[in-house]
Amino acid sequence: MTPPRIGFIGLGIMGSAMAKNLLKAGCDVTVWNRDRKKTEEFQALGREAAPTPKALAQRCDVLITMVTGDEAMEAVLGGPDGVFAARFGGSTLINMSTVSSAYCERLAALCFKEAVTFLDCPVAGSKPLAENGTLLVLAGAGEKALEKRRSLLLSMGKAVIHAGPPPAGTRLKLCVNLLLAQMTSGLCESAALAKAFGLDPGLIFRTAEASPALDCGYFRMKKDNILKEEFPPAFALKDLLKDLRYALAGAASRRQELPVTGAVEKLAAKTYNSGERNSDLTAMYKSLLAGEDK
Repeated sequence: MTPPRIGFIGLGIMGSAMAKNLLKAGCDVTVWNRDRKKTEEFQALGREAAPTPKALAQRCDVLITMVTGDEAMEAVLGGPDGVFAARFGGSTLINMSTVSSAYCERLAALCFKEAVTFLDCPVAGSKPLAENGTLLVLAGAGEKALEKRRSLLLSMGKAVIHAGPPPAGTRLKLCVNLLLAQMTSGLCESAALAKAFGLDPGLIFRTAEASPALDCGYFRMKKDNILKEEFPPAFALKDLLKDLRYALAGAASRRQELPVTGAVEKLAAKTYNSGERNSDLTAMYKSLLAGEDK
C-alpha cells in the first residue's frame, strides 16, 4: 500500500517537534506555517514547504493541524487559500490542536458534509514529551478511522486514548488541562506560602518526593521553574489561559459549575496581563510573589 502523503500545519513549540518525529518515522511530510521562517529547518532537511494551506491540501492525503485554537484553525481552513478551498474530499483531517468543544463540533459537521474523514486528536503533554515522542493522543474518532491512522499517531505519541466520536477527544483534553491548571496553581500557591512563612520552597518538593500520595512526575518537571524562579515555556501561559476559557465556556453551556477553575483562570489572566503571556504556565508563581510584595 502506498504510504500517505502527509501535510503538517503549525510549526510552533509542539508542532515542530511532532513533525520532526513523523520524519524520523519515515513519513512523507510537507509543511506549512504562517511564519515562513519556521519552515526553513524542514526545507533544509529536504522537505517541501507549501505556499498556502490550500496548496498543501491539494497535494496531501492526510492533513494534520497543530495551531493555537479556534481562530487559528479558522484562518488555515477557511478563505480562498484555506484547506477547504482545495475540495479535498476523500482525504483525512487530523486536528491535534486544542480548540473549543463547540468549534470541534462544527468542524466535524463540515468534514462530514465535505466527505473528509475527521479525527479529533488533541495531545496531552508539553515540549519535552513532544520532542521525545511520548505525548498522549486523546482521540475522538470512529473506530475504523482511528485504527487506520493509529500507527501514524503513535509516531508522535506513546499511547492513543479513544474517548469516543468527535468532539470527545477535545472534551477530554479540556478536562485534562483543567486538572493540569489546578495542579500548577496548587504547586505555585504552596511554594508561595512556604516563602511567606520564611521556609525554603524546596522543602515542598522534598516532602512531595518522599510521600507516596504526593510524589508526582509533573511536580518534578516543574521543580526548577519554581526554585529558580525562571519560566522557559514548555506549555505557554497564553495557551493554558485559552484552554481554561474553553473549559469554562463548555461548562457554562451545560450549567456545570467550575468554581476552582474560575479562580485559576483569574490568576492566569493576571499573570498574562503582567507580561508573562509567552512564559511557562508556572509563571503564575511570579504573580503570587508579586502579590506578597504588595
